[in-house]
Amino acid sequence: MSNHTQTLTSTQPAPEATAVRSVFAHIPTPLVVVAADINGTPTGITVGSFVGQSLEPALVSVSIQDTSTTWPQLRCADHIGISVLSEDHAHLVRQFSGPAAERFQGVNLEEDGSALLLAEAGVQLTCRLVDEIRIGDHIQAVLEVVRVVERPGAGPLVYQGRRISHTRAIDL
Repeated sequence: MSNHTQTLTSTQPAPEATAVRSVFAHIPTPLVVVAADINGTPTGITVGSFVGQSLEPALVSVSIQDTSTTWPQLRCADHIGISVLSEDHAHLVRQFSGPAAERFQGVNLEEDGSALLLAEAGVQLTCRLVDEIRIGDHIQAVLEVVRVVERPGAGPLVYQGRRISHTRAIDL
């Protein structure tokens, strides 16, 4: 088998952001809440771009709009919590995207150092920030996983086609 790489050169103008957003909407992405206690105040946001990056060391990443006013606060925490949202958390997606003062109203939390985790989340990760990479209009935060809790059974929430839905695994 030969290894052949072809370089494609486009003479087309770059696509407009609205076209790219429309295309990206076809790709499902898990929804997570990224949160920490910052000087006694629960601070967090909903993120729609969470990726497992490495097993050894255990690394994950989230991508956050560079205009976020919450990320500059979270990035200073010793530990940051990532809670993978499940079907029971659909109502929290908008809540955590709304005004900062209302994000944690009625939310059951667990603390792990400065990391805040949703008590009923199917997956909870306590992480430590190890790197940030500016990628276009986003910040890619690379986080080392220092603790993991899994509660099997709940289907994760995903964002696809500008809608929130949940998935159920199918055995193959």
